[in-house]
Amino acid sequence: MYLKSLRITGYRPFRDFTANFGQLEVLVGANGSGKSSLFEFLKFLRDGMGEDIPPEIVKGAIGQQVFHKPGEDRFWWSIEVDSGYPVPVRYQGELMGPVGNKHVTFERIVSASPLGDQYERPYLFMNVKEGQGIIQYPESKKFKRQDIALKRPNQLALGTINNPAMGTLYNLKEFIHDWKFYNSFNVANEKIRKSVPTEQEPILQEDAGNLSSVLHYLLLEYPDQFDELKQYLKYMVPGFRDLTVKARGGPGEVIAFWREEGMDYDLSLADLSDGILRLICWITLCLHPQPPALMCIDEPDQGVHPRTLPILAGLFEKACERTQIILATHSSYFLVNFNLSRLAVLRKQENNIVFIKPYTSRILLSNLEDFGQDEIELMHRNDELEVLL
Repeated sequence: MYLKSLRITGYRPFRDFTANFGQLEVLVGANGSGKSSLFEFLKFLRDGMGEDIPPEIVKGAIGQQVFHKPGEDRFWWSIEVDSGYPVPVRYQGELMGPVGNKHVTFERIVSASPLGDQYERPYLFMNVKEGQGIIQYPESKKFKRQDIALKRPNQLALGTINNPAMGTLYNLKEFIHDWKFYNSFNVANEKIRKSVPTEQEPILQEDAGNLSSVLHYLLLEYPDQFDELKQYLKYMVPGFRDLTVKARGGPGEVIAFWREEGMDYDLSLADLSDGILRLICWITLCLHPQPPALMCIDEPDQGVHPRTLPILAGLFEKACERTQIILATHSSYFLVNFNLSRLAVLRKQENNIVFIKPYTSRILLSNLEDFGQDEIELMHRNDELEVLL
C-alpha cells in the first residue's frame, strides 16, 4: 500500500488543499507554508487508528487554532490509497469542533471506481454518520455486511476495525497505523543515550529512544545490513572505525558503542554528538528490512555536515524502493541532490496552501537547460523557486 493523494479542507492553513504523492516526496516552502501542518494532519489520522481523538484534536499540537479561519469549526479529508486492488480506495471523513467539544460527523471508505465487471459502481466498504452505520467487504466468499455503532463521538470508525478477515478495511487501518513521524530535533534526546531493553523486531521509535535495541536486532538478525550501516558511517564520518552493541545496564538491556581511529577504547551513545546520533538514526531507518509503511521526516539535514548530504539523499532514494517517504527541508544544498520529480513546493496563495510540482513548470525547465541543475539551489536560496512556480 502507499498514499497516492490527499485533500484537506478547513484544517489550519488548508482552506482547500490537494496533494499527490510518489514513493519519495521532498517538500520545500517558506516558513508557515504548511509543511508541519501537513505532517500534523497525517499524524492525526495515524493516532486515530489506535486511540480516541484527544481534546486538542492532534496530540501534542501547539496552538489552539486547529480549524481554518475564516471558516466553520470543522475540517474534512479524503485520502486515496493504493490498496492492492486494481483500483485505489478512498477514505473520507469530517470532524466538527470546537476544540474541546468535537465529534466525528462521518466516515466513508469507497473504491475510486468499480472493483470489477461484476460491480456497476464504486464499492462502499464503510459508511458511518454520527457514530452509526454499516461496514461491508467483498473479500469473503460469503457476502458480509454488518452494522457498526461507535461508543464515543471522538472515535474514528476505521480505528475500531480489528478483525483481519475484514480484508481491505483491516489492511487500510493497519497501513495508516504503521505511519511514523520523525523530527531531527527530537532524535538526540536523553533516552537515546541510555541502555534499553532488547525487543523483538523493533522499529525505530519516533523519539529514537530504542536506537540501541534496533541496532542490536540488526546486528544479530541482519548482519549484512548492519555491516552496510557501518560502511555508510565510514563514508560519512571521518575517523569512524567500528560500531557494536553490548549488554549493559539492567537484565536484558543493551547499548551501542562507537570506536574511532586512534582510540583504544569505546564510546557509548551517551558520548556521541547530536549530529552523529542523527546520522545513525537516518541510516538505520533507511536500511531496516521492515521499514514503516510511510515515514515522514522533518528536516533530516539538520545538524548534518553538508559533505554528507548527497550520501544521505542517496540513502532515502534507496529506501523508497521499499517504503514511502515524505521529507521536509529548508536546505537548498540538500534538495538539489534529488531528482526534480521528487520535489514539491508548498506555497501560500489567497488564504490557502497550494502543492506544486516544479518539474511541470516550462519556465523552470527552460532555466535549468540554460543554467544547469545548480540553478535550483540558487533560486531556492533567493526565494525565486516559489515565486516562479
